[in-house]
Amino acid sequence: KEPKMSAPIISFTVSVDTSSSSVEYTIYDSEGSPTTEPVTVEEANTIVTYTLNPDSSNLQFIAPEITGDPSHDLSINISKDGQVLTIIDSDADKEDICLKLVTVPQNQVFVSPDPQLKNRPTGR
Repeated sequence: KEPKMSAPIISFTVSVDTSSSSVEYTIYDSEGSPTTEPVTVEEANTIVTYTLNPDSSNLQFIAPEITGDPSHDLSINISKDGQVLTIIDSDADKEDICLKLVTVPQNQVFVSPDPQLKNRPTGR
């Protein structure tokens, strides 16, 4: 029996500067160097994580803007505190996916009251 290989993990940290009129995102690779290089996924279910630096003005991640993913190959998860965005890429298709990180102030997230969904399958 072959040993089960775990999916590769690619980690980044993100610093967000909101002090100027335009918000600036700086993405750092695992070595702590700023990077603008695309992430290349070559193995199925590669895990890509973005973690906000503590200096990022009490921001949190919300759902990223994604384009160029017609097959919906990405699975998105955001930690409860909004500090870590995890993306799992199935690598099912050859494509260039555009992913824009989106952050909001932690104290300005508004959540509606529960509009409850009731599933009542018919014919069962």
